Amino acid sequence: MSVGAFLVWSLMGLAGLLAVPAVSHTNAGTTFSLMASSAAFTGMAIAQFMATRPPFVERLFGGLDRIYRTHRKVGITVLILILVHYFITPDFKGLSLTGGLNKLAASAGEYAFYGLVVLLVLSIVKIIPKTKIEIPYHLWRLTHRFIGLLFVMVAFHQTFIKRPYDGTAMLATYLNVFALIGTASYLYTQLFPWLRTRSYEVFDVTRPEGATIISARPTGRPLKAKPGQFGFFRVNKPGLREPHPFTIAGMDESGVVRFAIKPLGDYTTTLREGIAVGDRLKLEGGYGRFNHRRGGKKQIWLAGGIGVTPFLAMAGRLKGDEGQDIHMVYCVRDRSEAIGLDTFEAQAEKLSNFSFTLHDSRTDGRLDAAKLAASSLVDPAGADLWFCGPPPLRKAIEKGLRDLGKTPRRVEFEQFEFR
Repeated sequence: MSVGAFLVWSLMGLAGLLAVPAVSHTNAGTTFSLMASSAAFTGMAIAQFMATRPPFVERLFGGLDRIYRTHRKVGITVLILILVHYFITPDFKGLSLTGGLNKLAASAGEYAFYGLVVLLVLSIVKIIPKTKIEIPYHLWRLTHRFIGLLFVMVAFHQTFIKRPYDGTAMLATYLNVFALIGTASYLYTQLFPWLRTRSYEVFDVTRPEGATIISARPTGRPLKAKPGQFGFFRVNKPGLREPHPFTIAGMDESGVVRFAIKPLGDYTTTLREGIAVGDRLKLEGGYGRFNHRRGGKKQIWLAGGIGVTPFLAMAGRLKGDEGQDIHMVYCVRDRSEAIGLDTFEAQAEKLSNFSFTLHDSRTDGRLDAAKLAASSLVDPAGADLWFCGPPPLRKAIEKGLRDLGKTPRRVEFEQFEFR
């Protein structure tokens, strides 16, 4: 468990514990109900804060992918806790500021509950069970906007609803702090997104079989990103304004960026058909900690399909003085789908610490651990395996290497699947 995840669960747990001395003089049901609501409220506030994507928090979690995994788990936990609070109704007369505020707070809490149940379910469930119906990305994103608004309603509810403790109780102070954190975070994400975005103009678009290659130059301050990181990308034209995350396939010192985007869904297909030279982009980033400089002296890079993009960015920046021996294996279904071969082959020819193998599954058969070990100039045993591609391929390679007695020192990969 990362430091960030430990802090999240600890802060939620502490909220539940603080509820015990504040309400234990009532009854067991009320105590349990308010323990659940206090932990849920703290979790919602933390989720709002995590949505602002502050860089120091990314370091605590080990990458934005880990933040999103924890964010999703928090959402599921909050859903369970608010159901507990709803069905185990607190039973006390309590204290309230005024009767009018108490009634308004009760109504706000009730409406927020129904809204949160619906929106959290929509947010958590990607595909409707026993159907092939997938929740559209734009609808998923809209639910997150309204979840923040419902959080503000819950903050009003927990502040002014009658309760068996006064405003001087430690629980009240604790929840008020998280109410401010969550509300401020929500306002920041809705009102000030331009603070983090950079403006770019597309100057080149190519459409090889494997991906859409987009090159853009900054019109103002350039994006700050390291090789291997990703950015949120949107185009200022109809149908392409929703921000989507894509790995940055290359970035020059001048600020010019390149993206290699495979048309796998509605957005990426529309992007391939509609993007054109002269289009204006809004970019945000870079995010992620997928960077070989954090690794050991012996590394194997394994890319599956479009998972080549972070390696393309990293390989392009190699100078030969990294103190790392790197062998890259690029697995494609057919050589015609491969992108960036010129960069990899040129670097392999020029640098003594970088070697490259293209695995064409059509002619070479299915890639397995034995073939990987045989083709690599770096022994997998004790080396770092950096992977980006389909999870089944990674799992098969990891198992195969263990069976061969060539277990890598560590396996580095990103764990998210963005909606």
